[in-house]
This record gives sequence, structure tokens and C-alpha cells, in this order.
Amino acid sequence: MTPLAGKSKAIHFFGGEDEYEAKRFARLFLEREELREDPSFESISGDAQSAAEAVAQIDRLREALQSGSLFGSRKVVFWKEVHCLGAKGVGREQGVSEALESLLEVLCGLRPEEVILVIQAGAVDERRHFLRELRRIASVRLFTPLSSERSEDRALGEVAERMRERGLSPTTELCERLWIASGGERQRLDSLIEKLSLYLADSRPMVSEELRLLLRDGSEAIVWDFCDAVVGGKVSEALGELGALLRQGESEVALLLALGQKIRLAALGVLLWESGWVRLSGSGRFVKAEVASEGQAYFPKKKSGAPVSPWQLGMTVAAAKDRVARSWAEALLLLAEANRQMLQGGEKQIRFELALLRLLRQQRVSS
Repeated sequence: MTPLAGKSKAIHFFGGEDEYEAKRFARLFLEREELREDPSFESISGDAQSAAEAVAQIDRLREALQSGSLFGSRKVVFWKEVHCLGAKGVGREQGVSEALESLLEVLCGLRPEEVILVIQAGAVDERRHFLRELRRIASVRLFTPLSSERSEDRALGEVAERMRERGLSPTTELCERLWIASGGERQRLDSLIEKLSLYLADSRPMVSEELRLLLRDGSEAIVWDFCDAVVGGKVSEALGELGALLRQGESEVALLLALGQKIRLAALGVLLWESGWVRLSGSGRFVKAEVASEGQAYFPKKKSGAPVSPWQLGMTVAAAKDRVARSWAEALLLLAEANRQMLQGGEKQIRFELALLRLLRQQRVSS
């Protein structure tokens, strides 16, 4: 008997759009409760590719739940990789819906001292009667992608917690870099943290340039480094990053828009700093912006509506404050003109490179 024997719920459901996280929590639950070691443990697949296959799997699950344990004790059933509960695919077939309704009758009669059912599923349609009833009788956990989290503080907090689980000490910069590099995908995030933990396994000191390269896992992180290099006036680094992005097929228009967002942040941040409404604390990689109450109404926002993190704003202002806000506004106008020319046709790469060189030359002149 595991510690679950005295609990009131016979069914434990892990599912949602973030199937990777649902699988991870289902696995941890099975391990923590030692359910896989139970002699009556039985695993049933739910990865049906057709309605007929889904109905057959549901029938097999029903039989497993009703057959009882061969050992005369409580039975443990794991229904894994279930894909018939969503709003698309086989889950919308009439035969599957009827099979689920029939299964629901069995689930409502389960007693935790006799049967423990663990369900691990992908995306689910919470409007369906099956899911509504399941919430009433089961312990249900649904997982959404980290990328859909509107609170940046919560997202970065989760990144920090995952780092601590691997024995790493999180910093604001590392959490930001991991979040950006992962694209908000937890599976990629865990992979990056694994790489980081191996890199730091021999207690080597963290070298910023090495970490910057290590945490690149996709073009989004390189775009971030490219924009940082431009705002910091690092000509050779910016051109090198641009070359890498273009070689891997990144769109010149997309790069221009990303750079425009970064320069807009620089213009607004420096304007707030010149007005005395932003104060920088910390130094180097740990600089952070503190915005006075008078400047909160102007605090920059992301496309999602969430505010830019104090660390990102601080790093941008620290790199950009050697130029006045007006010059950053002029840089925005320069990029807007380049965007107009690129949309009119012609060689986009040449137009973008010329605009970038003009921007960097302006920085040298005004510095």
C-alpha cells in the first residue's frame, strides 16, 4: 500500500496544452507515491490515431478498472498519452464521445482503496461534459505553456525554481537569458538548464561570453544579442551577429522590427532617466532600473501588455544613456525609413545593412 490509500480521490489527472509538463508531473507523481512498484500496476496507451482505435483503448481501460487486482489488493492503472479529450482530432467523433460517457459511469464508482487511476493527457476541451464531471470526482491539474504566462515575475520565478532543482544559483540575467532562449517552452528550458549544469559542474567561474554562446538555442536569443550589441555601439559584434542571423535565413524585416522595439525601449528609457524618473541600481550584468511613481504611466510594455522587466530596462538604459533620448528617437525614424524602403522592394539585406551602418555611425558621432 502506498500513502495514497487513505486519500479521498481515486483519479489523478495531469493534462493540458503543455503536454511535456503534464508528463513530467505525472511521472513525478508515480515515483513519489511508488505506484509503478505496485504489483498490480498496469499501463494503457491513449495515443489513438483513429476513432476506432480510441474507442478500443477506452474499452480496454474500462476492463482494466473493473477487473480488479490479481493479487487481491488495490489496483493501479496508468492511462498515458491520452489524445481523445481535446477539441480537435478523434476526440470530436461521436463514437468516442459515447465511449467516454460510458467510461464516466465507471469512473464515478471508483474507490481509492480499490483502484487508483492516473491519467496523463495532452490538450483537453474543458467545455465537454466528460471533463466537467472529471473535475468533480478527480484531482485535476492542467498545464499551460510557460510562454502564455502573462506575469513575467511568475515566469522568471519558475525558471529560477527549475535552476535550483538542478543545484544552480539563479541570477536575474541567467533567468532572463534562459527564458528568452527557450522561447517559453519548458522542454527546451530544461535542456538549456541541463547544459548549464554540465558547464558549471567543475565549479568553473562563469564567463559572460561563454554563457552567451552556451545559452543560444535558436535565433531568438541571437536576435536579442544582436539588438544589445547595436544599442551598446559594438560595431564588430553587431555585424557578426547579423551575419549569423542572415546565414540561418532570418528575415531582414523581422530583424528590423526587433531592433526597432529595442531602440524604442532605449529612447523611452533614456527619456525617463533624463527626467529623473528612472534610477539605476547595481552594476555590470546586475544593473536594474527603478521607476519613480511619476514615470509609471510611461513604463514600457511588451506586445502582450506586460511591463518590461526592471532588469531588461536597466540593462538597456545603462547601454544607451551615453546618447540623449532625442538621438534614439532619430534612430527610430531612420529604421522607419529603412522599413518603408524594404517594403517597396529591392534588395532587403543591403537596405538593412546600410540602415544599420548609418545607425552605428550616428552613435559614434554623438558619443
